[in-house]
Amino acid sequence: MRLQSVAYNKFLILFIFLFAIALQAQSKLFQQREIPRDSILKVAQIIIDSAKCKVLVTVDENGIPHAREMAPFPIEKDMKIWFGTFATSRKVKQILGNPSVAVFYYDANSQSYVSINGIARLVNDKEKKDKYWIEGWKVFYPDKDKEYILIEVTPDRLEVCSFKYKLFWDESGKPLSIDFNEQ
Repeated sequence: MRLQSVAYNKFLILFIFLFAIALQAQSKLFQQREIPRDSILKVAQIIIDSAKCKVLVTVDENGIPHAREMAPFPIEKDMKIWFGTFATSRKVKQILGNPSVAVFYYDANSQSYVSINGIARLVNDKEKKDKYWIEGWKVFYPDKDKEYILIEVTPDRLEVCSFKYKLFWDESGKPLSIDFNEQ
């Protein structure tokens, strides 16, 4: 009986020791470290360029979010995002009612995402529409002047999480982020 009690106590001590090590390792893995803004933006750009899944989220008149996969043009240096779409699309109507949007990029290979919250603006400028145009789209937009419109998203906040680049959230669940309004 005494041998069983000793063995049980040793097992309990070992279990507590291993549990403490696991907690410490997890704490170090997800510990937020001070990372320069430029480095965060460079990693975000890599994830954005690698992402196969790119989603635009708008909000309708009832406050219900709507997500759809989109094909944004390459993101600009100031992190502005451009999309082309039908001028009469549901997303255009939703942006007119509420310009707050989110753009989500996910790269499964690196288990990484970038989420950008910002303000969308509809742009019907001929010069910009010529810049952000793909010739193969003539099939979808026979009358480019009337049927095609641009969505420009100016970022307010960027969040990034990546297992590949070891960029995680802190203990409170806050992801690594950049607020563009605090430059």
